[in-house]
Amino acid sequence: MSYVDEDYYKNEYGGNIITDKEIKKKLNKASDQIDTLTYNRIVAIGFTNLTEFQKDKVKKSICYQADFMAQYGDYLDMPLSGYSAGSISLSFKAQEGGGGIKTSPEVQNLLKATGLTSRRL
Repeated sequence: MSYVDEDYYKNEYGGNIITDKEIKKKLNKASDQIDTLTYNRIVAIGFTNLTEFQKDKVKKSICYQADFMAQYGDYLDMPLSGYSAGSISLSFKAQEGGGGIKTSPEVQNLLKATGLTSRRL
């Protein structure tokens, strides 16, 4: 279950990358990945028990993660991180967080502000 619904994604966040057909699936997967990146602290605490600041950052991070997966999903699971052919070179650099989840620096920065990604907790 996602912490974000389609209405939030489209209207609050302003998302338009994910199709209507895929939006629920992508938001659910992104929420699962955010749970992993936060070491399941949101599950343990309960989303409703987070501060408003934390809820806002978590919701935004889910939308960013869903967009990131929609845009780069084909490349995230590839065993190669780069490709060269003659003078042309292509590299893909995704950040990796807790649980080996590939994400963007934007998602990591949003979650870092919540205090839920610290390994010291």
